[in-house]
Amino acid sequence: MEERNNLLQQLFTKGSALLQAGKATEALTFFEKALNIAPSNAHLNLFTGAALHSLGRFEDAIASYRNAIAMAPAMGEAHNNLGNSLMALQRFSEAVDSFSQSLLFLPPSPVPLTARATALLAIGKMAEGEADCRKALQLDPSFADAHWNLALHLLLQGKYLEGWQEYEWRWLRPDFTSPRRHTDIPLWDGSSLYGRSILLHAEQGFGDAIQFARYAPMVAQRGGKVIIECHPQLVQIMQSIEGVQMVIPFDADHPAVSCQAPLLSLPRIFGTTPLSIPSQTPYLFVSEGQRFKWAEVIRPRNTSTIRVGLVWTGKSYPDPLRSCRLETLAPLAEVKETSFYSLQLGPGSEQPPPAGMTLIDLSDQLCDFIDTAALIEQLDLVISIDTAVAHLAAALGKPVFLMLPFAPDWRWLLDRRDSPWYPTMQIFRQNQPGKWEEVLLRVQEALITFSQDNKKSFEEPPKD
Repeated sequence: MEERNNLLQQLFTKGSALLQAGKATEALTFFEKALNIAPSNAHLNLFTGAALHSLGRFEDAIASYRNAIAMAPAMGEAHNNLGNSLMALQRFSEAVDSFSQSLLFLPPSPVPLTARATALLAIGKMAEGEADCRKALQLDPSFADAHWNLALHLLLQGKYLEGWQEYEWRWLRPDFTSPRRHTDIPLWDGSSLYGRSILLHAEQGFGDAIQFARYAPMVAQRGGKVIIECHPQLVQIMQSIEGVQMVIPFDADHPAVSCQAPLLSLPRIFGTTPLSIPSQTPYLFVSEGQRFKWAEVIRPRNTSTIRVGLVWTGKSYPDPLRSCRLETLAPLAEVKETSFYSLQLGPGSEQPPPAGMTLIDLSDQLCDFIDTAALIEQLDLVISIDTAVAHLAAALGKPVFLMLPFAPDWRWLLDRRDSPWYPTMQIFRQNQPGKWEEVLLRVQEALITFSQDNKKSFEEPPKD
């Protein structure tokens, strides 16, 4: 028996050290050897689950955690880890239950409270999630993940003033998606810029940069020279913004500046509320040269056919639930006198269109956002999931039908069919998680109406 216990301890110790070192595959080998000796050991099942989760084997991890819980029902770590694996599979309601169980057995901690808040947000229980974030911050006022999570809850509910303040905690999250830039330059406080210059730098994704570049003219009105630093693919289109004197790609040399601000900190600096959003569009523009180039690509209209751009898939991170498959758009193919153009780049672009839909694909000519913008200028409407293209089209002042998952990103608020950020946008929301079919029927109906209205405008004789 002693020899058996010593071997178990050796295997467990080696596996734990490897797991901590990020070597989950090697760690799993040791844990599995140990489980062959002691399959009913709750801690071995717990650590096996952790290794499996690290390897992306979430279903197997769930099985291991459930084994651990069956042997030790009061093991809070197993309940908490089970919740994390369920979250990875978008099984949010089950995750809420697991995190709730973990809170019964773990010492008071902000971590499971914040995790449960994330799951609650995903199933639309904002008030409960917000309460969990606040409880977490009572336990640890400096816990950045709880502040970040609280920001998402507040902004989604339209509680902007507090939400923007909490959003600043993004920079203290160890896994935040953007590096903190230019900390050696003073942060702008909103004061006059006369005689000074300011560097506004983008962060996060293309859509974030496009949405919040709208603040650049407001910054310019404070009297200074405005320089924007952004993703290289956005440089040309950002040069069209009023009041911007220079646009540079990330990490390029720039003139000396007096102060700086991240683009997504500007709503806080300007004290933006849902009623004071700078919503005037367009604020991005296409040059005459680009417009002429794409007018040649898309031949002049000789019928009343409506031209519609489509986007159906986005990046899997941070939200895989926002995407659908091209075949899901099948109801749109039934709308007569409509031509469809693919604005889809990257993953998803290889998907075949549904039966009856002729999809014109010019993606091989879209080298930059300025090309996409110029193509959009030739269209009548863009139908898109939550992607940068939707932001681009709306910032150009084009009509946009935006299709959203059940738990939307914070910027789209709740229950609205419009967006205070983009006056030309209509929003179509899932009524149930993962269910796009009903959304597409509503989009189809709206497209029919849009087509009929625009057909009338084509047929009306020009006014003297």
